[in-house]
Amino acid sequence: MPKRPEMEAQVTALIVAQDAFKDQRGRTHIIGIFDNIGASKFPVNVSFMVFCAIKGTGTHIALLRIEDSLGDRIAESEPMNVEVTPQKGHEIFSGFGVTLRAPGLYKVVAFLDGIKEIEYPLFVREGPPLEQTLPS
Repeated sequence: MPKRPEMEAQVTALIVAQDAFKDQRGRTHIIGIFDNIGASKFPVNVSFMVFCAIKGTGTHIALLRIEDSLGDRIAESEPMNVEVTPQKGHEIFSGFGVTLRAPGLYKVVAFLDGIKEIEYPLFVREGPPLEQTLPS
């Protein structure tokens, strides 16, 4: 098991969305947050952005991974060096395009220094996308 470094950091946010970016003024935009996908047939190709925020101190290695319900790796980012201070965290914007072979529970997992920090469930089901009804 990897040993945690002396300087501590933690993942404070992990979000899956249609798009995520930082604008010229330094503002973070996260558009179309979701946790389920409906597909009429499988396999299905899907694309999405993952936003990950890290706070703490020190230099660390972050990694994002998409896993199926058995924990098998579907896709993975390159390891990223992140430096955080008590005054300034680090934000990761990572795009994924993956092929999902079957309906089921998938996970987006964030690792920091080789240790699983947090996971975000992504439920994939057969059928059309869920309709959102607004209150009248």
